[in-house]
Amino acid sequence: MAGSQLFTRVNEQFVPVVFLTLTDANATASWLFIDRLSRFLWELTKHTKVHILPDIGLEEDGNTHAHLILCVPPGEKLRFLEKVESFRPWKAWRFKTLDWRPWESGHDTRGYVLGKHTPLLPDVLCPKRAHSCRAGRCSHIRPE
Repeated sequence: MAGSQLFTRVNEQFVPVVFLTLTDANATASWLFIDRLSRFLWELTKHTKVHILPDIGLEEDGNTHAHLILCVPPGEKLRFLEKVESFRPWKAWRFKTLDWRPWESGHDTRGYVLGKHTPLLPDVLCPKRAHSCRAGRCSHIRPE
C-alpha cells in the first residue's frame, strides 16, 4: 500500500471502561454507518485525550447497529473517567439511538459483541497528545 501505513495492536493489556450501543436508521449503508462510527470514536478520543481500543460488533441486516467495548490503557483509565464526565455522547451521535453504560464484568459481553455480530477490530485510536505520538512513535501502536 503505497503512501499509507498499516498498524497492528501492541501486545498490551487494555482495560474495558464502557459498553456502548449505537443504532442508526434501518438499512443504513454499511460504509456510511462505519464512517459515522469512526467519527464518533475520534470525537471521544479527542475529548478524553486517551488511547482507545474499541472492540466492535456490527449488525447490518435491517436493524443497523453496533455494540462496542471501549478499552483504555491502565495508566490512562483515571484520565478517561475524569474527562468522559463532560463528554456528551448524544451530541456526537445524532443519527438514531445510543446506549452508554459503564463496563460491568461477568456478563460474557465480549462473547456477545464479537460472537453474535460481525467483529470489527480496529487499531488503537491515538489522541496525538504526547510528543512521541505526534511524531509517529506512539507506544500503543506498532507500524507493520
